[in-house]
Amino acid sequence: MTPRPLLTRAVLCIAAAACAPLVAQTPLFTDGPAFGGSKVFSEGMNPLANPARIGHAPAGYYLGYVDGDQRAQDNKKRLEATTAGDPATLAALADAPWALRTRAYGLSGVKNGASLALTREELNGMLFHPAAIAANGFLDGRRATVDRLSVGGGGPVQQGSTTAMGGSLRIERWAMGQTTLPYATANFAGAESDLLNGSGTSHRNWNVALDSGIVLEVAQGVRLGLTADQLNPKHIGDVYLQPQFRAGLQLDFGQMAMLTLEGDINSAERMPFPVKQQAASASLRLAFSQAASLMLGVERRKIDEASVTRAGATLQIRTPSLLLAFGFQAGQDRPMKGMSVMVN
Repeated sequence: MTPRPLLTRAVLCIAAAACAPLVAQTPLFTDGPAFGGSKVFSEGMNPLANPARIGHAPAGYYLGYVDGDQRAQDNKKRLEATTAGDPATLAALADAPWALRTRAYGLSGVKNGASLALTREELNGMLFHPAAIAANGFLDGRRATVDRLSVGGGGPVQQGSTTAMGGSLRIERWAMGQTTLPYATANFAGAESDLLNGSGTSHRNWNVALDSGIVLEVAQGVRLGLTADQLNPKHIGDVYLQPQFRAGLQLDFGQMAMLTLEGDINSAERMPFPVKQQAASASLRLAFSQAASLMLGVERRKIDEASVTRAGATLQIRTPSLLLAFGFQAGQDRPMKGMSVMVN
């Protein structure tokens, strides 16, 4: 297959995925849909991805960092245009009500199909709640941080098997804070910076989560995968964490390209918002050589009834003893960026 038909077909598949029904997963170690990677067919070092892929990662120590924003389409513009007493601007904001700022970093060690990871996430979000009477609407600012210990294992069910399975245990300590701004008295545009840079937390909670996953190679170069996170439901504040399932299909095109399509099967609440979330993504990995590859992807993410589509890319340099990856996702105001390093 020549490169041009391959790229044309991949672009069509990515466009189809972007129009699919619509967790959001923090792309730690640039190993996630936001940066052209995958959750179902993870590279194995991300403790929030499919544990069946842990055996896929080369042994080593991985460092990762992620920082940036995601917003509903035109959220910032509509927030700035909101005028007190104007129902029209309030209705426009209700169609693009959320923004989320994420910072995460961590250390993961992988060896012999087992992993141990220490990670921290800092989430600052705001969600507009409309009301039957316009003046009763309010902006809900959320701050959540989580310190996480993850232990997992996975890989082929037996030597030479084309089926891989895995599971992981996450022990999390959450700290949460909330600020409520009534529409009748608040300057929403002026409050944006404070809400997305907040630091105060007043509540603490613990969570123990079980995740699992499976990857099956149904033919040469064709893989199916399924992962499930938070198998044990848990309330953290007013957010009800329920199991969320994600399925994917991965296709190899010779040695130079690999296409991945995946999406959440069900919607579920995830921190910091007490509303359901769901996402779908497509990515294309292009290998220029054994050491250098480029990952391109698009992700459609829905929080409550408002969604946004974003494209991302990661440049990865890999040798037997070193991994360097730099990722970027286009977005409004403060695009998401990430970096990961592995030393063997």
